[in-house]
Amino acid sequence: MRALGVLIKEVSRIGPLRRSLSVTVLLLLDSLAASASLSGVAVLSGGEHALRLIPLLVALWLGVCAVLGLYGLAPSRRNPAALVAAGLVWSGLAALGAAVYPESGLGLGLILPSALPAVVAAGGLRLLYERVVDRIYSRGLARVPAVLLGPPEDRKRLRRMIERSPGGYEPVGELELRGGEVDLPALREELDRTGASSVILAGAERLPDETFLGLLRSVRLRGVQLRVVPGALALLRSQVRLDDGGLPLLEVRYPRLDNTQRALKRAMDVALSLVGLVLLAPLFAAAALAIRLDSPGPVLLRQKRVGADETVFLCYKFRSMHRDAEEQQERLEPLNEAGGAAFKLRDDPRVTRVGRILRRWSIDELPQLVNVLKGEMSLVGPRPLPLRDFERMGELHKRRLAALPGMTGYWQISGRSDLPFEEMVRLDLYYIENWSLSFDLKIILKTIGAVLGRRGAY
Repeated sequence: MRALGVLIKEVSRIGPLRRSLSVTVLLLLDSLAASASLSGVAVLSGGEHALRLIPLLVALWLGVCAVLGLYGLAPSRRNPAALVAAGLVWSGLAALGAAVYPESGLGLGLILPSALPAVVAAGGLRLLYERVVDRIYSRGLARVPAVLLGPPEDRKRLRRMIERSPGGYEPVGELELRGGEVDLPALREELDRTGASSVILAGAERLPDETFLGLLRSVRLRGVQLRVVPGALALLRSQVRLDDGGLPLLEVRYPRLDNTQRALKRAMDVALSLVGLVLLAPLFAAAALAIRLDSPGPVLLRQKRVGADETVFLCYKFRSMHRDAEEQQERLEPLNEAGGAAFKLRDDPRVTRVGRILRRWSIDELPQLVNVLKGEMSLVGPRPLPLRDFERMGELHKRRLAALPGMTGYWQISGRSDLPFEEMVRLDLYYIENWSLSFDLKIILKTIGAVLGRRGAY
């Protein structure tokens, strides 16, 4: 039971998965209700010949329920009037179909007697489902961990609203608006500390537009949902919807076109990274063996790097340096050839013999396909920098963290390690401002040429 509770908590943290699971369960329950009613009436009335039409009638039933909002948010899916209306509309459409296509063998003797049992059965199963959901909420198993953001009085009212709600949210942290501004670094620390998957903002009307948009970009890069206590957002009214967590909140959403393009980018990342991991498995094995034979130390390097919105993650690489490379870093700092916040040495003494070959052909970067598959990186984007480099970056440089980091990027097809740090930042910002799927594909194709030509790799 404890393992089941942990699983429910983890699923509840992922908004899209939580909604998809709810819709899937309701579809199965409605299908069961309609199938059982139609089958029972067909057998009892001697209309076994109509059994072959049951899948079509069930599909029609599900379609009518969907149109009437019975798979939507809690207020609409719990509406008994909508379920009764679904039964009436379904009966009417099925009867119309039987009249238009009499050769189907579908008669009113099957349709009308099936409608009432289907509605009753679906209502009973849905009631049971909602009781189970409420029981899960009451035990705190499926509550979404949320950070409350806003002035003290507004947060106090928000906490009372959450306490009165049967479920939905679990406050795990709080942050105040200082002078009408959001302290984004403090919010990032709070999100990292608590693992919250939602931010609930009270007092949004007190925020300047630029501040609100900065908050929106920040939480989006982390995959964190932003909910707002109603009261403002007139300009964004077309991009919000009522929340179903038991509270009168609004969820700020992005334009559908932008979301579609980014969904396609993610689909491309997953597909190509999976294919790459399978096809490159022999190369991975050969590289691992060469590293093991060449020098002592682990085959894989797990290095902390800074990704989108300053999120720290473990970046995977084949080890190309001696295992005491980190200890030698400070001694080599005066020899840095990169300038700016980055560190680069063309003839770095820490690089092993096999490491030089791996770096020349960019083989050391290939394990990052795992990071891409996990969603921590993308195939294309600004390169993730080590903590050492991030700590030396200025605020202007940190603007390059406004996108998911990538295995390759615009800078990599424009000179790679030969470019100074400021030029790399400029190219990253250009990529972020002009991103498109076609731009990504162009960069991927040009990266292949850059790797084969071994330009700027050392």
